[in-house]
Amino acid sequence: MKASVELRNKREARLRQQLQDTPMRPLPLFQLTGWTHFVDEEVEPPALAPGSSPAADRKEDEQAIAYHRHLRMVPTDAMTHMQDMVVKAVHGNSGRRDGLMDHVIDGPAGTGKTCLLRAIGRTAQREIEAATNGRQANTIPVVHITTPADPEPRVNWLWEIGSYLGLNPEPKSLAEVLEMRRHQDVTLPVNYVLETAQTRLLLIDDIDRASPQHLANVLPYFDYLRNKLGISLIFCGTGASHRLHQARILAQDLTRVSEENRVRLEQAGRPAQPVSPSPTALLPVTWLHPLPLGAKAEEQEIFRRVLTSFEADLRLHHLEENALSKHAAELHRRTGGYFKALTYVISTAAVIAIQSGSENITMKEIDTATAQLGT
Repeated sequence: MKASVELRNKREARLRQQLQDTPMRPLPLFQLTGWTHFVDEEVEPPALAPGSSPAADRKEDEQAIAYHRHLRMVPTDAMTHMQDMVVKAVHGNSGRRDGLMDHVIDGPAGTGKTCLLRAIGRTAQREIEAATNGRQANTIPVVHITTPADPEPRVNWLWEIGSYLGLNPEPKSLAEVLEMRRHQDVTLPVNYVLETAQTRLLLIDDIDRASPQHLANVLPYFDYLRNKLGISLIFCGTGASHRLHQARILAQDLTRVSEENRVRLEQAGRPAQPVSPSPTALLPVTWLHPLPLGAKAEEQEIFRRVLTSFEADLRLHHLEENALSKHAAELHRRTGGYFKALTYVISTAAVIAIQSGSENITMKEIDTATAQLGT
């Protein structure tokens, strides 16, 4: 089951080349090589000399274009608070034998949940490694997976983790791809690696692909990882908190137990006591919402502060002061305050500014960028 050294080296070499060709490419983050590159990655903005003019080949400058196509997701107060809270919880959990708590990132699509999930994982791994005097051989502090395409069988979740750890060799032919439909149970090797590699944090994205019944099938395994191996879990996805609560009810049949307890007390002539909330009702949830731009000054300040952070990241020769901030109302109207749409418009407008030679973001570039967005 374990990939050969030669096969694994070839895969890692190919991933490294892909990551160099396309900075911050998301797909390899679900494999250890790509995640490690992401943790170590320091994206350096293209240098611009003060008062300099664009070079003759600036319009074809692939480095500058690639940089602006992958602008970082600037932090908000909610994101910073969540990141600090979870990193502290991971450190706290490492010293506990029980009482470990999961965390959930919830909110509408396009509000930056996945970006926050990965930022938490990167920060946590960097702090864990700093506390152990650098990266240690054969340790894997963080595992980052996505919900399987078919989340019903528990073994598919194990294969996602196994794939991240490099335990599953890549298929060499179509016949092997078809044969992979008969998944083998990789629970033992996955558990062994997670334990010996001292994994501390498991990130699970796109939980909205799984129904409560799917999650109920796999929650006992996640409980095992938490209670025996001390691994903290973060679930991320739209509706994640509701799905996990319903899954916990299905997994432990809390509704039936509570009802039977109520009937038993009534038959004994004793009034039923109020049912205490289940542990999942107290599950820490961070909600991400679209950024507001209301009448209140503090709401306007939040959105303008985000735009100012984007402006600081741009590297355009003729970028005017407050190029984005002065169009705050229009940018909010066109994107609804959703991080994903806002990042797309700004990064696309920056690329358009380079390719057109304007080297500035005005309503012209914003109009063209939002036209591509379809708004």
